[in-house]
Amino acid sequence: MLRNFVIQTNRHCTSTIPKISVPYAIKRTPTELLEALNSTVGVDKTASHFAFIDDPITIPSTKFRKQTYFQAKELGKRAARHLASEWPTLFMYDIDEPRLPVFRPTLPLSMIHFEGTEEELVKMIEAREIKTAVECYEKIRANGVDVSDKVQMDLFKLIVYYNENDIPYQDIEKFPALRNFYSDKLLPLWNEQGLAELLFETIKKTPETYSIMIAGMCKHASSYSANRAKELYKEMLENNMVPCIEAFNGLISISQNQDSLRYLEQINKYKIQPTVDTMNACIMVAKKLDKMKSRLDFIQRLILEFRFANVKPNLYTYHLILNYLTPKTMKKKPEDYKFVISVLDQIVTDLEMANEIKIENCNDSEFFKTAINVAADANNSKLVERIEKIYSDKKNTVKFINFQDEDNYYYKYLIYNIIKLPLPELEKLYKELVPRVCGVYKDTLRLLMDRLFSAPRWSFIKRVVEDSFTINVLNQKSFSKDIRKLLLSVEVHSLSSEDFLDYRGTLLRCLDIWSEILQKNKKTVSNYVLILPNIDDEFITETKKAFSKYIN
Repeated sequence: MLRNFVIQTNRHCTSTIPKISVPYAIKRTPTELLEALNSTVGVDKTASHFAFIDDPITIPSTKFRKQTYFQAKELGKRAARHLASEWPTLFMYDIDEPRLPVFRPTLPLSMIHFEGTEEELVKMIEAREIKTAVECYEKIRANGVDVSDKVQMDLFKLIVYYNENDIPYQDIEKFPALRNFYSDKLLPLWNEQGLAELLFETIKKTPETYSIMIAGMCKHASSYSANRAKELYKEMLENNMVPCIEAFNGLISISQNQDSLRYLEQINKYKIQPTVDTMNACIMVAKKLDKMKSRLDFIQRLILEFRFANVKPNLYTYHLILNYLTPKTMKKKPEDYKFVISVLDQIVTDLEMANEIKIENCNDSEFFKTAINVAADANNSKLVERIEKIYSDKKNTVKFINFQDEDNYYYKYLIYNIIKLPLPELEKLYKELVPRVCGVYKDTLRLLMDRLFSAPRWSFIKRVVEDSFTINVLNQKSFSKDIRKLLLSVEVHSLSSEDFLDYRGTLLRCLDIWSEILQKNKKTVSNYVLILPNIDDEFITETKKAFSKYIN
């Protein structure tokens, strides 16, 4: 009986269990899951910039302090790499598996003795150690050893592109602080009669080698290299060679407007496909006509011609167009802005309709700085907000590489909104931007105080006073008087108990700072150092008297 009951129960239970079917694996790209996760994550506007996440007391608030912090952080890493390369015996018991070369610094090739072989030269070319590669090549030739055509060609390309100099700071990927703060946009002049010209005479003459030489000479333009590039261009035509588009782009960039038109005719004649760099070069050398209407007509014709050649502008092109159409500072008229604003409105509309905004040129981010300046100067609030919305949108992958550029962009955006927004919205915006992407500035605080004098708002006043601490402006008597006036404007009787404690604490902190400044000034004067003491006994006495019922 028991056995039949168990069998019947088992049959009844198994009949109700659903069948499990394992689905086939969905084919995904290596980064598809990460992209899906990223689409659900937003920007934490209450946190500091990701590059400065640290102990709260050390998070920098001004542009200068951000620069110092960023450099110190990078120099620490460089010092660690230097120690590891100088004393490798400290890492002799390194048994990590798998071994990651990125965590095992080695000496740069320029510090290692070389024999002068082609294998060593290839390594130097791959590492872009230009000056060391030049020395190695000269040593190989001095030993009477021939270098293969391929290696010579690779060395020729590298030397021409960098003009026999080591790669500039802005091209060093692993040192972003150097790239941000010491990048030199003024390229060195062409090295006359150097190794680049010697290699050019040695290697086989082809349209490619001619074009590389012309483009390099135009990139590092001097009077000598410009004339020599034009001579090489004539040699190509005489030898029935067709230059590459890079050669034409270089020649256009060093030419006057009429000469650039002749080069465009040659591009059309030889049926060479132009690029967006060709369009950008034409805009950069275009003569700025006196009438804004004439400038607009020129830009429209230029874009139309390149559109027929299936060339689309990038963000850097838009930046150049806005610069070309923006009236000069000394001759700005309200009616002149209507042309550049109409163009900017069309550009912004196109960007809003795009599914994705990809980076195509290393200077693409310059567009957003130029656009926000043009829209703010023209007092077009809707356009300012549309530009900021595009920049902050996830579909936009063009971001400011240098956070100082980001600081300048948001500084302009914040200054414009200080005048426009109601105080509650302005407070929210200010706390989202400062100091995360925009530093604390004295003129910004001045504008905020002017607005808060007429409409006191304690939560905002507290933030303004605290930010004035971070930039050390309380040693200036005029600014300190405004801070005192701002604190006096607060309706203390309407504050909650918690806010009143904050108010009293802020007052005491201000008095402590002013007293410390006064003592320092007295000590400096006693040491016969001539200064103008900003904070004096009279100011301290007046302040204590004004706030006596809150601090006693």
